[in-house]
Amino acid sequence: MKDRRLPRLLGACVVVAIVPMVQTRSERQPTADRTVWDSVFSAPQAARGETAYVKSCSRCHQASLAGADQSPPLAGGAFLGNWNGLPLSDLQERIRTTMPPDSAVGIFDRQLVTDVMAYMLKVNGFPAGASDLPKEPERLKEIIVQAAKP
Repeated sequence: MKDRRLPRLLGACVVVAIVPMVQTRSERQPTADRTVWDSVFSAPQAARGETAYVKSCSRCHQASLAGADQSPPLAGGAFLGNWNGLPLSDLQERIRTTMPPDSAVGIFDRQLVTDVMAYMLKVNGFPAGASDLPKEPERLKEIIVQAAKP
C-alpha cells in the first residue's frame, strides 16, 4: 500500500515556499486604482505650480521642462519612461530630497513640490480635474504614473 502522506507533504512544502515569494513580489509593485489619467490635479494647482517652477526650477530644467546638462527632462518620453509604473509619492520624495542641488537640499515644502508636480503633469498632457493633487505621501502612493492613456 502506497503512503499518501508524501505527496501531500510535498504539496504543502511547495505552497509554503511559493506564498512568501508571491507576497514579496506584490509588495514591491505599486497597486493603485488611480493613475495620472484620472484627473488627479486641478488647473489652479497647476498654475501655482507653474509660478513656483519658473521661480525655482526653470534655470536648470529649462522653461520647456526639457532639461539640460545634468538636469533631467521633466516632460516628454524620457521623463515618462523613467517614471512609468511608479507612484507619485516616489516623484515627490525625489524632488523634496534632492532639489535644489546647488543650495540647501530639502528647502521646498511638500505643498510647493506637489504644486510643481501638478504643473509637470499638465505639461505632460494629463487631464486636470476638480481637486488638487494631495500633498500627503500616503495618498500620492495610490496614484501611479502611466505613460500611455488606458
